[in-house]
Amino acid sequence: MENTPSNLTLEQQFEMKRIRDAAANMSREQALELLIQASRLLMVKTNVVRSLGK
Repeated sequence: MENTPSNLTLEQQFEMKRIRDAAANMSREQALELLIQASRLLMVKTNVVRSLGK
């Protein structure tokens, strides 16, 4: 598979499996909190990328 920005690296695929396995053992509340934190971090990342582009 060609490595483009929209594809995950092998290491990222492994990390996704690790996260998926961990999420399977979480309560609904824990999973929701993790989702909220991840969403916030993605927004922060977007802001950093935008500021670097200026």
